[in-house]
Amino acid sequence: MDIYNIFTSKIPRTIEDFDPRNKKLITFLNPHSYTLAFKRAELFEDFDFIAPDGILIVHVLNLFKAVTFKIKRFSCDMTSVVPYVFNIAIADNLSVFFLGTDESGIEGSVNVFRNNFPALNIAGFRKGYFSSKVDRDEAIDHIVKLNPDMIFVGMGTILQESMVLDLRKAGYNGAVYTCGGFLHQSKLEINFYPQFIDKLNLRFFYRMFREKGFLKRSIKTYPMFCYLILTQLFNVEKQSDEVYINDDLKIAAARKNIKVVSKNDDLASFDSDFCTNSK
Repeated sequence: MDIYNIFTSKIPRTIEDFDPRNKKLITFLNPHSYTLAFKRAELFEDFDFIAPDGILIVHVLNLFKAVTFKIKRFSCDMTSVVPYVFNIAIADNLSVFFLGTDESGIEGSVNVFRNNFPALNIAGFRKGYFSSKVDRDEAIDHIVKLNPDMIFVGMGTILQESMVLDLRKAGYNGAVYTCGGFLHQSKLEINFYPQFIDKLNLRFFYRMFREKGFLKRSIKTYPMFCYLILTQLFNVEKQSDEVYINDDLKIAAARKNIKVVSKNDDLASFDSDFCTNSK
């Protein structure tokens, strides 16, 4: 199955779909990560939800009516999903584990979270880099034994999805959210985006200003995203038309071959053209 069909079949409708008490596996795709997911679509089949992260991807999918409902932007950061999840965690005393970015980044982010959400039950945290497969396996084993109610994994697309699936295979049954660069962005302040930037949907341009290499990466991947998703959209539409035409022709052909067997001469002389054109 291709990433387009997997993605559009798992898009969440409302913020309530991110409730950690439902213990879902949730990941996010933006134009950049979509181009990476295109090559490893099988990784995304076992996720419960795949949220559209970014105004461009939302507008494109809504423009071509990729699903039957109006798609909304959901991002795993403080402008969208995270405050909702954190508030539920605090209200229900659910424990949280953070996995991702480098050592100084994860330590900084956890301190920021503790200062801004002092009631949040942080069960533990770990950097998202591993020295070996053994080191990675030990981290998975530690998290499974710790058994937090939810985990945020920010290791970059493909790596984080692979980690989430391996955690599930190892026996972890809580809620998991991939969060891309959120843990890195939060190491200094809780709100990476100024309020007016978020309100005007200028987050892409703000990241161009704040994050080194973001513009160069986007120049390569955003046109590729447009090509991939538009090709898929038009291909799906073309295939749908072909199925309709082929089925119609098959039905007509079948009707032409109808043989009426009867002792009644009037019935036997029944006009076969009527059968063909009566649809």
